[in-house]
Amino acid sequence: MAEDRQFQYKKVQIEKFLKDEFHKKFRPKARISVRKRQRFIEDMTRKVGKRFGKDVMFLVDFNRNGFTSVLSPAYTESTEKGKIFRSFIHPQVYYTSHCVDRFSERDNTHENCVIALDGFMTDALLSYGENEGHLTFPEGVFAYELDNDRLIVKTFINFEMLTDDQIKQFYGPGMIATFPKDFVAENTSDSDFLLIDEFTHPTQKPQS
Repeated sequence: MAEDRQFQYKKVQIEKFLKDEFHKKFRPKARISVRKRQRFIEDMTRKVGKRFGKDVMFLVDFNRNGFTSVLSPAYTESTEKGKIFRSFIHPQVYYTSHCVDRFSERDNTHENCVIALDGFMTDALLSYGENEGHLTFPEGVFAYELDNDRLIVKTFINFEMLTDDQIKQFYGPGMIATFPKDFVAENTSDSDFLLIDEFTHPTQKPQS
């Protein structure tokens, strides 16, 4: 009950903040373009995350004089691993507070980290079983452990932090679809290493 009252108090604060920002930005009954709406939501997501926390989701209704917001906190739970946040869209996935903090730090974002992590998790779950304890996606790697029927994501390692050996481990031939496009060379002569099972010299013609 105390947690519910705390969120209700936070909800009132956030709604007032959003309404004040809305009226600063737009004139009453003014037509608001799609681009301006997107820019406003992006700006508010960053400001709300920085000011009120990285686990709040809100929706904005531009069709009224002002707007109404629907707010939802991520479900949290205190465990021996510390505080964990349940995914908004993956019911069995939980993120540790360490993971949320590392993602915010390494991705340099103050936005709703749970929503952003969920977006990456959609791709990462496709790699389940490839590397025990790790999930791979184009932007980096999640380290996880299984706790009964729950997948606890312990931390986020962005791609730039990986060593060459780790890149070969996590982004081998079977995982090439998850390799960031910016790091894939069109010509073999431009590459630092090749991810292939059997090496064939570029100048050699395959045997018939």
